[in-house]
Amino acid sequence: MSFIEKQKHGGHFYFYLVKNIRITPTKLKKLRIFLGRKIPKQKELQKYFVELEKKAMEQYQTRWLPKELVEKVDDLSASITVFHKTLTNVLPKDFMVRYTYNTNAIEGNRLTLRQTALVLSDRIAPEGTRADDVIEALNAVDAWNFAKSYKNKLNKKYVCNIQYEITKNTSCRIQGNYRDNEVRISGSEHVPPKSADVTKLIEKLFAEFYSERKILHPIELSTFLHNRFVNIHPFTDGNGRTARLLMNWVLLRNKFPPVIIEVSNKEQYYNAIEAADKGDQKPFAIFLANQLLSQYTLPLPS
Repeated sequence: MSFIEKQKHGGHFYFYLVKNIRITPTKLKKLRIFLGRKIPKQKELQKYFVELEKKAMEQYQTRWLPKELVEKVDDLSASITVFHKTLTNVLPKDFMVRYTYNTNAIEGNRLTLRQTALVLSDRIAPEGTRADDVIEALNAVDAWNFAKSYKNKLNKKYVCNIQYEITKNTSCRIQGNYRDNEVRISGSEHVPPKSADVTKLIEKLFAEFYSERKILHPIELSTFLHNRFVNIHPFTDGNGRTARLLMNWVLLRNKFPPVIIEVSNKEQYYNAIEAADKGDQKPFAIFLANQLLSQYTLPLPS
């Protein structure tokens, strides 16, 4: 998306036609065309748009995301920086309630959205609710706050601490460490690796993450980390919730807002994971990008 930028120099205002393009997985560059002290009329301005698009043709090539989708998500990130300054400013007020409700409901938590709001606001258990469901809601906030504020390298301690925050005070048998038993994923054809192989596979994932970080677009990097993590399924419980937090951790570190995978999209979400288990990461990357765009459609600045 191109936009008109206004700058002041020497007491006068000047206008530029601007487009953000990605030149590396982590760097955006502004292409500018000088318009003058007045915005040209529509017919002349259209010529500048065409010229700018030609300059933007040689942009960063993604692995799984189509060009038009990359432009949209990069425009979203740039718009947040320009108009909202920080990612915090763009989050809806009920973000934590909706995130907690959806990420837990995907895993079978029985609290309604309304009950989740009551638990988080009043820290009391609504009548008739299960203790574990209430504890999981409170844990989700602790896990979110821990995961998003982490600034160091991706490692075992970090992911195990996330899982601990998610499962503490619940019936989960192993909290804060990898599983020691074999598991199956309900409703999935994928069979996770043996428990004896988990440590080796997770360490390999960490190494691959830092290698892929130099190549993949941030949406694709989030996709890669999420899908490889759930494929390994390193914990007895909390794998999906940990994977979604890791996914959002990558987004936040790359100046993208966090995504809520809504329980209403559970089937589409699982289908994309199934495709990744079979070697096709593209459906999940496109799903994630579209979720991001649908949740953060920004109004035009006044």
